[in-house]
Amino acid sequence: MQAVTGGTTTMRDAAADVRTPIPSLVSRVRLATSVEDPSWARGASRWSPGSCERPSLWNTSALMSCLLLAVSHRAEPGTAQELPARFLDREFGRHRVTRFEDIDFPGTLVHRPTRRFLRETGLPEDAHPFRRDADDLPLPTLAEYGEEHPGHPVPAGAERLVRLGRLADGAHVVVHGTTGAVLTWRTPDGTLHPLVADVSALALTLWALRRAALLEAVAGIEPA
Repeated sequence: MQAVTGGTTTMRDAAADVRTPIPSLVSRVRLATSVEDPSWARGASRWSPGSCERPSLWNTSALMSCLLLAVSHRAEPGTAQELPARFLDREFGRHRVTRFEDIDFPGTLVHRPTRRFLRETGLPEDAHPFRRDADDLPLPTLAEYGEEHPGHPVPAGAERLVRLGRLADGAHVVVHGTTGAVLTWRTPDGTLHPLVADVSALALTLWALRRAALLEAVAGIEPA
């Protein structure tokens, strides 16, 4: 904001108008997967990924920033975020990540960012607590899944919900075909509950949980 007084232009609280840009999702992930702490002096030695010599505080800080970003930050509503190329492959293994083709999507999955993310980045097949069913291709709608597995009530609009897999507690993970929101469907009551913002947040959260488990293993922390 500028104010003009007596022909002299002055800046009002110029410092207050300075906005620190929010790092993008890709920037946060690159920080968390880098092999050196950028806050160290130039010329600092580099560490191999997973090395015990990497500063544990840096590992944990970068990890938590990604996890928090995954569950709370979206560039704009309904937009799945892009991740670095082969991001999931490097963590889970190339043959343990499923990428989908258009033929795998039901007609009710019309949310383009979700379709693009599932085609180009995919989802890990087995990443605790999430697991995909190997025979679930093409991806079924929740209505179709309910027909094949009677005994559990499906919610209204089940034809617009696409099943992606299940969690360790038995809840099914579904994505809304129109909005891209990721929810859980719990049996036997058939209720829906919000899980994460979109499929990119789901993938990044699974990555962060795996990283946390690896850090605990390196530190010798026994799982609870």
